[in-house]
Amino acid sequence: MLLVSTGSEAAKRLHTASLAPARLRAAGRTGTGLGEGAGMTRALSRPTDAAATEVELLAWLLDNSIPIPGTGRRIGVDALVGLIPGAGDIVSGGLGLFVVLRGAQRGLPTIVVARMLVNVALDFAIGAIPFIGDLFDMWYKSNQRNVGLMRRYVATPTASTAGQWLFFGVILAALGLAAFAFVWLVWSVIGAIFR
Repeated sequence: MLLVSTGSEAAKRLHTASLAPARLRAAGRTGTGLGEGAGMTRALSRPTDAAATEVELLAWLLDNSIPIPGTGRRIGVDALVGLIPGAGDIVSGGLGLFVVLRGAQRGLPTIVVARMLVNVALDFAIGAIPFIGDLFDMWYKSNQRNVGLMRRYVATPTASTAGQWLFFGVILAALGLAAFAFVWLVWSVIGAIFR
């Protein structure tokens, strides 16, 4: 980054426009060089809120910082680190927990923090499966989902949490159904063996 020395206001800013992709420079959307023009929004980024900016930047870096040429899709460092068996998933899961910690520190409702934890747990558990998990990481983007939840409940603290409760209700119903099916299957196999 270069310090621009012309003009009083320009001398105080870092010059990052030349680092932005050409299509963003042409559209006048160069951002601050921290990813705004490449998918990072300003919703949590207030000048006095360093923690929100930190979370937004981390989520962008982990989930959307690397464009895939010719596809219009983006991946992040999370997908690349996840290629390292075991250690990569632990590192990306730990960084995902940092996003959740920041959400809890901002006073999000407990059910929303629980939903954020489920997003990280899904990313960690499915991401640990070789190849399939890496593809899942490229699609699911748990950190961006968590920043979206944080953005929603920071902007409107009184927003309804009914959707989060419904999510957990569906998860519990699915787990209950899976447990019932497992017990029925075991019972059927044992009954068939001892006939």
